[in-house]
Amino acid sequence: MEGSTLANPVGFSPQAVEMLNLLVGIGAIVIPVLWLLRSTRLEPEDMRVVLPAPWSPSLCLPLFLGVANAGNLFGSLLARMTGATSAGSLLPSGGSALLLCFISLCIVPAIVEELFFRGALQGLMRPSGSAPAIFAPALLFALLHLDLAQGITAFLCGLFLGWLAERTGSILPGMLLHFVNNSLAFLSLYLRSYAPANAAMAYDLFLLIATPLLALWLLWRARGQGFRFSAGLRPGVEPQTVFSSPAYTVAVVFLVVLAVYTRQLR
Repeated sequence: MEGSTLANPVGFSPQAVEMLNLLVGIGAIVIPVLWLLRSTRLEPEDMRVVLPAPWSPSLCLPLFLGVANAGNLFGSLLARMTGATSAGSLLPSGGSALLLCFISLCIVPAIVEELFFRGALQGLMRPSGSAPAIFAPALLFALLHLDLAQGITAFLCGLFLGWLAERTGSILPGMLLHFVNNSLAFLSLYLRSYAPANAAMAYDLFLLIATPLLALWLLWRARGQGFRFSAGLRPGVEPQTVFSSPAYTVAVVFLVVLAVYTRQLR
């Protein structure tokens, strides 16, 4: 029927639509991961779904949120300057539909996206060294968002989460940070939809300004105590060599076409 989409099919309840989107989102990640495990040199242990080495959530979480919201601020300003627009979303006001939205927007992406990008793709790239293993999946992660503002944020977050996976030897901390960031963005979207405008604006301003400033302060203190991002990373080929390789180009084209096709279905 005219006007119906995958995200808004005719004759389905909001709960059924959210469940369908949830299953599509999981399948879009799980199927490529299984294919990589079967068709490439990737082994299950390369994905590092294991308990992490000792790490500092009190440092990494504020740093990650600062990076994410600095990316949000820069991306929004750049999008406004270039005239790019992003599609708006409206959350259900409550009930099971809202719960399913939370699961599909906050929990599932934090698990399956980290499993694919920092697990499968980063594990596949790791023999080339830590730098390509971090940068290459982060760039693909950004491209798949097909949105200028979101792409910048996704790239910066992907770099941080990739570094964290290399540093801790596990993708589980990245899943936790990814979930927290998604939940804060979910709350922002909900407040903009249903809370007074002043409350929503105050919350957004706090995230966009306070978290980057806190991250800078914590990083300044940590570096004064000897913290180095490069510690524990392995040398390898230059990232440019990976980005210009035919295999990486094919992967970029495939994932962009898949993302465009999926967005058109919605």
